[in-house]
Amino acid sequence: MGLTSGARTTITIAAAAMLSGLGTLVYSIIRDDLAPAIAGASLLTVAFLAIALTLIHRWTVDTTDERRALAAAQRQAGDERTRYIAAQAALENEASRLNRDMIAERRALAARLTAEREALQAEFEERRAALISETMEATVLMMQSGKLAAETPATGTLIPFPEKLPHQAARAREHGVVGP
Repeated sequence: MGLTSGARTTITIAAAAMLSGLGTLVYSIIRDDLAPAIAGASLLTVAFLAIALTLIHRWTVDTTDERRALAAAQRQAGDERTRYIAAQAALENEASRLNRDMIAERRALAARLTAEREALQAEFEERRAALISETMEATVLMMQSGKLAAETPATGTLIPFPEKLPHQAARAREHGVVGP
């Protein structure tokens, strides 16, 4: 049992008092003297009680096991904190790596899409030019074969304006009447 310096001092002094009280008691019994025997017995009892009370006090307030448990819990909490910080750092590193990978993938995809778009645009322009060429050739051939001859403008026939209709002549004689 780990005693502190104060408890050791108390027990040492009490043990010395117990030995001197025991010596006094034995010497008084041999000489058949009652007063020193009572003094020696009292000193022996007080020393014994001091040792007993010191040991009981030490036993009731001994926190060695609790201190060890507390130190172990603090070490474990420190280890868990260290592991948590390491895991958090690893998680942040992984997240930044994933972010960089996604950015690189986006750039590669954008470059690939741009290249494909340019290739499709070039292919479209080639096909368009080929279609225009084929259309022009077909138009020229149709014009040469006469299927696409220029149309001569058709002259329109005008409807002649009638001179005077019979019912208009009768009405014109009336005063103030305007009619068709």
